[in-house]
Amino acid sequence: MKKTVALLFLALILPTWGDDQDTVRVAAAQCPSAMGETAKNLARIGLLTEQAAKKGVKILVFPECAVQGYMEPSRWRSWSKHTAEDAVKTVAEAVPGPSTKYLAGLARKHTLYLCVGIIEVAEGQYYNAQVLFAPDGTIAAHHRKKSLWTPGDGEWCAPGDRPIQVVDTEYGRLGLMICYDFHTLPPLLAKEKADIILYSVGWYGPNEKNWFSNVFPRKAVIPYGFDIVVANWSGQTQEDTWPGRGHSCVITGEGKILAMSKSVVGNDIVIADLPIKREQDE
Repeated sequence: MKKTVALLFLALILPTWGDDQDTVRVAAAQCPSAMGETAKNLARIGLLTEQAAKKGVKILVFPECAVQGYMEPSRWRSWSKHTAEDAVKTVAEAVPGPSTKYLAGLARKHTLYLCVGIIEVAEGQYYNAQVLFAPDGTIAAHHRKKSLWTPGDGEWCAPGDRPIQVVDTEYGRLGLMICYDFHTLPPLLAKEKADIILYSVGWYGPNEKNWFSNVFPRKAVIPYGFDIVVANWSGQTQEDTWPGRGHSCVITGEGKILAMSKSVVGNDIVIADLPIKREQDE
């Protein structure tokens, strides 16, 4: 009888021990996103989210415009406000909207923080956006890219008009940033005392491994001291790759690479454990 009572007591208290843990498992979901194929892209996001959750991930980040696709540099194809073939109005969605409803359900089902890039429409303007869902399915943060990259989104996208997005969570203060924002946002995110940056990327350029391993940490991470989860896109096939693909990673505030993808094609989940930075007065 005493043994049974003891086992029941342990069963009751063990789930609460995780609240006092010292680390949080984070992941960058590296994947391709086909332009305009929202349903296919959402299915891929759902599959990768399930796989990450099974590995204990509590904070999961997807690439830039992962929901509707960003561009196809191999064909120099990008979204447009002016041509029917690549009309951004055919794919852009409101936030909240149909895709965010699905993504909220994923976050709730797998009880994790889910950060996903999406093309948003609001009051006649189009935005390269990023939405962070809390484990209960609510929208915890909503960022619109401020620094645009002319070949990718400068033609169709309005500069982001929302405040810097940093939110308190049980895992520290999470901040949002999209690709070219690295030029302007890091000092602003540091000013807001962000602990972990969730960075959705659709990178383009040569020497990508050196960029993510060395140059980027020196420029945008080490001077500001936050950890960062970098989720970059990948090619759908080996023939559909170009400079800038892959090398999603998790980087500490000291610039140490905890994990990095070795692939530039298909799906990959890059996982690392980061220390939870708690408020000094706790």
